[in-house]
Amino acid sequence: MLVPQSVTNFSNVFSCAVILFVAALVSLTMAQDDRNRIDLSDGSNVAIDQPLTEAKDWFLTEQEITYSRGGAPRDGLSVYTEENAITSFTVPNEFFNSVYDDLSVVGDGQRVLIATWDSKLIPLKPDVDVSGATTGYQKVFAGIVERGGQVNILSWANLLERSSVEVRNVINSLPPSPVNDARALFIFDDRLSTISSSHHQKTIVIAATSSSGHDDHPVASALRDAAGITMRFKGWIDGHIRIHGPAAKDVASNHLSRWNSDYMPTRGLEDDMLSFNNPPYYKLDPLDYASSTNKSTLGKQSVQIVRTFSCKYEHYTEFAPHGETSLLQARIKAIQNARNYIYIEDQYFILVPELLDALLMVMPRLQHVIVVVQAPVGNVVYSGYEKYFYDMVSPLKKKYPNKFKVYTTKRKLNLYIHSKIVIIDDVYLSIGSANWNRRSMTSDSELNANVVDQDTIKSPDGITVNKLARDFRIRKFHEMTGVSYDKLDAMTFLDAAAQFDVAAADDMSLLQILSAKTYLYHIVFLDSIRQQVDPQDTCNT
Repeated sequence: MLVPQSVTNFSNVFSCAVILFVAALVSLTMAQDDRNRIDLSDGSNVAIDQPLTEAKDWFLTEQEITYSRGGAPRDGLSVYTEENAITSFTVPNEFFNSVYDDLSVVGDGQRVLIATWDSKLIPLKPDVDVSGATTGYQKVFAGIVERGGQVNILSWANLLERSSVEVRNVINSLPPSPVNDARALFIFDDRLSTISSSHHQKTIVIAATSSSGHDDHPVASALRDAAGITMRFKGWIDGHIRIHGPAAKDVASNHLSRWNSDYMPTRGLEDDMLSFNNPPYYKLDPLDYASSTNKSTLGKQSVQIVRTFSCKYEHYTEFAPHGETSLLQARIKAIQNARNYIYIEDQYFILVPELLDALLMVMPRLQHVIVVVQAPVGNVVYSGYEKYFYDMVSPLKKKYPNKFKVYTTKRKLNLYIHSKIVIIDDVYLSIGSANWNRRSMTSDSELNANVVDQDTIKSPDGITVNKLARDFRIRKFHEMTGVSYDKLDAMTFLDAAAQFDVAAADDMSLLQILSAKTYLYHIVFLDSIRQQVDPQDTCNT
């Protein structure tokens, strides 16, 4: 019997289709298995790799910054600056000592610009001046004005912390300077996308008005809210930097843009009722000093200032008409650059999908990712952050149980972790106001400094790394593990990282392992609730 050729061809085609379908199904199954496969490596089988050490490789390009702003170029801030002098602080009292020293010499013709989430009338050096007689908030700023310095403080109209109203009243009642009529002025800012959003930028800028010498470059610091340390906690874990150089001009420009906006803050009846009403105030003059360029000769650190402004707020017309997420985009880029390790120390570590995806992408090639975070307790649990912490941690912990480590401080010590720090490969340091959550990445106003040092050194791993980031990482490891700086300095990264588990097993140490758990009641935290407590502001422009 003869079979028609068409039937034979159909049979061949059908057979091929079946084979292709089976092959595709096998391929899909293998890919799915690969995604679900647990990687039990502890990092010791991962070869150390030479990391990128140039700032241009880590920082956002001008085009990437523009993209993060919905297509609007960023005016008034450099893409990044070079040759800054950076001082890093891993201990809060060292930072506040430095702030006090800097503010104590501000005088005639100089300016102080402060952006804050909250303020309290506290001493800057409580260890030696408990009453604040010489280092108190009011005393320090009164002294600046008496010497002819100008002070401009921009604070969030914070419904949660009413102490800022008292500070406003004190600062605005200071008499003008007998030297030159300079004044101190404190105003509230409520220009935000939602009632649950916040102005979270925390900076201090000290600027000279002339450029007669290299010391006239401005100084900027990441300001941490020290309120409540002695009332609620026995200690405060944090991180700060002091910038001397052209990057401080970028921090100042950010402050001036907010202050000088044509759309004025706190204009509603509710602001009057809550005592957030502002006195009449004036626009501030631009700064004119040596760091008008993006280079100096002060130091060897390159700095990129990155920010968050919500795209959903319509009155950032002058400085962020479509919002800005350069902070988020810079963090994604930095994670994707990681070759060996990532160290994260943060008040929160909750689900940011873009950051989770970036971490999952690089985990196979990394030796370790270490997270030190405040354990979710109290109001944080009730608002759903415990669930969002689980959502961030569980995908990483399930697939990489031995390379991804999460720690917190022992509860009995009653310490509070307030840090917002990322260190990568002993090269890249990011520090500032932004927490590891959606609101800091897309909604609240935030400002971080990303730093890459030009000073390089050889590490015990046999690779070239950058001096500043490595020193900061070792000092943080010393704080967390109790192992001496010198011993950690001589260790490879993996050996140093192993000290975290040793410390967690020691009842006398600072650390303990933190597990992420899911509970039945987590189902009540719907997306609508999360959008209130951890908003994600996205727009199509």
